[in-house]
Amino acid sequence: MRSKSKTFTRGIKIPYRKKKSLHKDSSDSSTLKPPRDDDLVDVETPKPHWRSTAWEDVRVGDFVKIRADEPFPGDIIICTTSDPEDVCFVETKNLDGETNLKSRKSVGSLGHLRSADACAKHAFRIDADRPETNMYRLNAKITALNEKGEDEGKAEPIDLNTVLLRGTVLRNTDWVIGIVLFTGGDTKIVLNSGGTPSKRSKLERQMNPM
Repeated sequence: MRSKSKTFTRGIKIPYRKKKSLHKDSSDSSTLKPPRDDDLVDVETPKPHWRSTAWEDVRVGDFVKIRADEPFPGDIIICTTSDPEDVCFVETKNLDGETNLKSRKSVGSLGHLRSADACAKHAFRIDADRPETNMYRLNAKITALNEKGEDEGKAEPIDLNTVLLRGTVLRNTDWVIGIVLFTGGDTKIVLNSGGTPSKRSKLERQMNPM
């Protein structure tokens, strides 16, 4: 089944190419006029920007921007939010059945990533444990890298209070910018999903194996 299409976007540069079209003069079919300025697409690479994409195209390490009342396409580390204190609220009833909103905070060292341009200019390395089914445990850390790809500063820990899990929905917050940590079958909600257990007794299964 195809994933839902939402405004989950990458802060990357997308080059534009110039059109090679020429216009014929209406008065003389043998002469060709050079293309007008409005027929040219931007030749220079545009600034980093957000663009809409499908869930299936979201990859680990992508920067994404989630807007209010939208679900999350994966398990996402919070960089910044629309709140001045970088706090957001999520609805977790799809995970634990609770309808009350829960607060989540951003990673302190990522608070400056408030635009696509800022996200494109910084590099990080994320070290995390293997995906596991435990919904209440997450061990990871993030380290900033310099232009040479070397560690810059101390690593900052990441826990569930700084992560938005797939299956939850953003509430009472205009937007959130984050880094995708896990997608698809590695997310906690998918790891915990399984077949419906049978309610037939052992004796009934022996008497009627069908």
